[in-house]
Amino acid sequence: MTSCSKKNLALSQIKLLLYCLNHNYLKKLLTAGVTFCIILLVFSGCKDSIFHSRVKEGSIEYKIVVLDSSNSMAKMAPDKMTVKFKDNKSYAELIAGMGLFETSFINDEPGKKITQMVRLLNKKMAYVADTAAITKELQHDVKFNITETTETKMIAGYKCKKAIAKSVDGKAPDVDLYYTDDIRLEDPNWATPFKTISGVLMQYRISKYGFYMEFTAQKVTDEKVDDALFTLPADYKIISKQQIDDLYKGFQ
Repeated sequence: MTSCSKKNLALSQIKLLLYCLNHNYLKKLLTAGVTFCIILLVFSGCKDSIFHSRVKEGSIEYKIVVLDSSNSMAKMAPDKMTVKFKDNKSYAELIAGMGLFETSFINDEPGKKITQMVRLLNKKMAYVADTAAITKELQHDVKFNITETTETKMIAGYKCKKAIAKSVDGKAPDVDLYYTDDIRLEDPNWATPFKTISGVLMQYRISKYGFYMEFTAQKVTDEKVDDALFTLPADYKIISKQQIDDLYKGFQ
């Protein structure tokens, strides 16, 4: 290419650049490109739950911490709970005593029924509570007034709302409750002292069977769940509420 040709090419490129600038074409092109990149980054990298579709089937893994560590049996308490959910039912499993003691719960919200299963060594027992039995038991539990707040916290990738539970008689400690509406379980707390909380609890504290424990969700997995989990296995013996309570007391 001759020096004259090179000069003509350079002049043509300068004219094109001036044309783009005069017509705001380049500015618009750059703005559109930057905007697209920002949108792409936000939707691909953001962990905020506003970008979660509501999970309707899957599992939640919770870490359990015994808060009264002075309890001589604290080391025997479970350190993890796995909850599987589907079709407004949930199945929770906890293993304690180095695997010797396993307890599971089937929360059948549509049928308004809770099934509690206990496996101790080679013994398998279960207690089934209907609405009347659950209502009676809740009457003996600590009663709370629950106040919603504007605070939020990220737990297991979900933006969770905070509520504070204060015992009616003032004898129990206040409980900070964090929950999400992005897991598709309707009325998930219907059989608990926190039944006015509409969403799935991601962090909470409870006192049960001699332990004061804190549960914190670590991971939520969108996955298929076997329907068989929500049916009591045939090899479990049905026992009374008193009998299952005695089992727990004997394990403390």
